[in-house]
Parts: sequence; structure tokens; C-alpha cells
Amino acid sequence: MTDRHPPSADRRPERGQQPRPEPAQDRAPAPADWRTSLLAAVTPRPPAPPAPNRLDWPDYTGRPAVWWGDGPVAGVHCVVAVWEFSVYGGSFGEVDAGTFATAAEHAASTGRPLLSFLRSGGTRLQEGVAGLVGLSRATLAATRLAEAGVPHFAVVDQPTTGGVWVTVASRADLRCAVAGATVGFAGPRVVTAATGIAPDASSHTAEAALAAGHVDVVAQPDQVEAWLATALAAVTAKPSHARTVVPPDAATPGVETSSRRGWEQVQAARAPGRPAAGPALDALAPRGVELAGGDPAVRARLGLLADAPDTGVVAVALAAAPGAAPGPAGFRLLERAARLAGRLGLPLVTFVDTPGADPSPAAEAGGVAAAIGAAMGAVLACPSPTVCVVVGEGGSGGALAAACVDVLLMAPDSYLTALAPEGAATTLRIPAERAADLGGLRPADLRRLGFAEGVLGSGEAAGLAAAASAALDTLHGSDLGVRLSARRRKWSTGLPGRL
Repeated sequence: MTDRHPPSADRRPERGQQPRPEPAQDRAPAPADWRTSLLAAVTPRPPAPPAPNRLDWPDYTGRPAVWWGDGPVAGVHCVVAVWEFSVYGGSFGEVDAGTFATAAEHAASTGRPLLSFLRSGGTRLQEGVAGLVGLSRATLAATRLAEAGVPHFAVVDQPTTGGVWVTVASRADLRCAVAGATVGFAGPRVVTAATGIAPDASSHTAEAALAAGHVDVVAQPDQVEAWLATALAAVTAKPSHARTVVPPDAATPGVETSSRRGWEQVQAARAPGRPAAGPALDALAPRGVELAGGDPAVRARLGLLADAPDTGVVAVALAAAPGAAPGPAGFRLLERAARLAGRLGLPLVTFVDTPGADPSPAAEAGGVAAAIGAAMGAVLACPSPTVCVVVGEGGSGGALAAACVDVLLMAPDSYLTALAPEGAATTLRIPAERAADLGGLRPADLRRLGFAEGVLGSGEAAGLAAAASAALDTLHGSDLGVRLSARRRKWSTGLPGRL
């Protein structure tokens, strides 16, 4: 790659910037920019002309801080947009917004993934509102890219704050933060100036952003390429042929569950050591990248199917471990995963195992009800094939949010009900055992009611994953309009069966 914008340590400050004096004998050799080798095969496009100095800012040159190009990155032909912190702190002006928009339009027209490599202090203040309007332009460009179904990944480097974080990084499909980077809406110095209180040292970091679910991974510079390679493999995989699969209902029967009472079925779903949703997700897509959401109860992954390594998938475990109750952040992750699957044309698989959503006052104040509703709406609206496997417990709307899919399968030691037995007992003023026995919650009950399409013979992680993959194959090649019409009909009308 032609190094049109060398690393910041190798450049002199722009006119109007004040350099920090440094004794010559103390100057260390400039470190190499880790991005140089990663982008070595990218061909840069001609640079944009400088922005006009509309405000007559002293010594302002209007030099762009963003360049774009295309070429192989991590083994995949991509479009890249690269921010240079050496140019006015990577601040985002009107010309830079145009450069990003041009890169996004090229990615949308060619179908090639867009990779944004960010180092920016935010909006270019020397341009006033002309620079600020660049944020809306970048937002529209990102929206058009999403509408085209083209993936957008952001690599968030030191630092990434302000409008660039708002309009580019936070809207990317996947976000990788470089370890130690300053990340956030307002930089620490701005926070101190605006509030009079300096933020804690652990705030505004890549690591804090990961804990909050704002980025998906924190990586060392030498790990970024491998992360990109894995993510790009999943979104660019194209099935080369149809597979011959065994439908889930043809599986060898396992434990006979129809003879259990409802309470016995609930106890089986709560038994220690029973297979969990997290391992089923790992078995379905062992190679992939995690989507962070800030709720340890819920996991999501973009990856390749284990038995079809040329097929990408978005998979969600809600919840990943038995007995966990997802909160608002967990349902927002489910919503994000469903929208991502639909946008990129990838199938969505969910594994459900929760007694219900978190009912705590903190979850209530955090908007758990709205988050459940938004997630359910996203799953119902996802245009891609959708499959759910209820691994263990399935309580109320928290479980249904991930279960209103094209094909719903029940593991042998699972149940799904309108409210967990203890909650139903309190409401109906009957014992929990009786509420479970009367609730029609067993897999066989749900199949007879027309709620579930199949009851599986195996509850082990590998068997659950294989059943989900086989169900996807039954949907592969189906007419989109017919499939979505059937989904709407199933979830908008009364169930056809009875016990």
C-alpha cells in the first residue's frame, strides 16, 4: 500500500497545532504503525481536496484526515476507510464525511465488506457546524450500506471518541477495539471540562467498552488480522451445494417424555448437569466471533456451521447457562443478532434455556419490557430462515422472544410455558406442581398444540446443534414470501391443536 498518510509519530503537527517540545536526546525511534502491514495490499483512491476554511480559522489548511481504498485484507477483498490521527487528531470534517460516504457507496455497489480503521478525537471544531453536519452524512451513508446488506466492521484504535464513535463505530455490525485505546462519546478531558469531575481511570477504555457490550472484542494489534479473517469468513461464505440431511423428527427417539407429569418435566429441565445452551451454540458454530452485549446470561456468535463450513450463521444462546435470567442488555443483544442476520442474509438460530427474564427492580428500571418487545419484533421480522431449539427451561415472554421462529424444536428435557410454575402458582393460588401439571408445557404437549414443530431424541449439545442445522436445511431454498407468510400466520393466529 502506498503510505499516503504515515503514522502519527512520524509526522510534524499541522499548522495551528502546538507541538510539545521534546529534548532531542530523549526522542525514541517512532514506532511502526501496526496497520501498515495489514493494509499493504490495499490500493488507495485519490485523496479529496482540502475543506474550505469557512470560518477563516487561523492557519487552518482543511487537510482531510480520512482516506479510502480497496484490496485484500485478511484474505478477503474489502473496501477500507482509514482515519489518521496525525491530521488534526483524526477529527472528522465535511470532506472526511464525504470520503467515508464514498467508501460506503463503493462497498454497497460492489458488495464488498467495509472496514473502518478509526483514530479520531471527534468532530473537526475548526469547521464549526460544517464539520458537525458531516455526522449526519456519515449516518446516512452507514444506513444505505446496511440497507444494501453489506457488512461493516470497525476497528477502534487509540483514540476513538465523539462523533466518529457515534456515527461510524457504534453503528458498525462488528466492533473490535485495540487494547488500551480510549473509547467513548466524550474524551476524558472533555468530561472533566464539562462536569468538573475527572472520570475514573477505568472509564473510557476499550476494556470498559467491552464490559458494557459497546465493542465485541478487545485485541492486541497483532490479533486484529485473525479476528477480521474469522469474521469476514462468516459473512462472505457462500454455500456451494445443497446437503442431504436427516430431518429432526427422524432422529432415533431418546428418553420418553410424554409419560412424565408436567412437574416432572420441569424438574428434568432443572436437573444439575443437564446440557446447556452455551455448549450447543459452540457445537453449531465452533469457528466464529462473539457479539458482546453486556449481559453474561446471553451469548451471540457470528460464525460458520460446523457441518457446513461454507455457510455462515448468527446464533444466540438465551440464556447460555441453566437458570440464568436475561436482563435488558441481553434482549438488546438478541435484537441486534436478529437484525444482523436479516441484514446480511444469514440464518438465525437461537437456543433457549431460561425460566424467564430478569424481574428485578433494576431490570425493570432498565427497560426490560421494552427490550423483550423489541427483540421479539426483530426475530419475527428477520427475513432469513430462523430456527429455535428449547434446550431446557422456557418461561414466559422472555423465552418466547427468541422462540417465535420458522421452526421450533424441543429437546427431550425441556419445557415452555406462559409463566414459570412458581410464578403461575402465585398468580393462580395453587401449588407449583399443579400449575406445571395443568400447564401443557411438555414437549409432546407443545407439539400437539401446534406450538412446536418437533421433539428431539437427543439433548446433548452435538445433537441439538445437528438438529438445528438440519432444520435450516429444510428451510434452505424456500420461497421468501411463502416462508414469511407462514411465520406470520403461525404467530398471529390461534394454535390449531389441543391436548
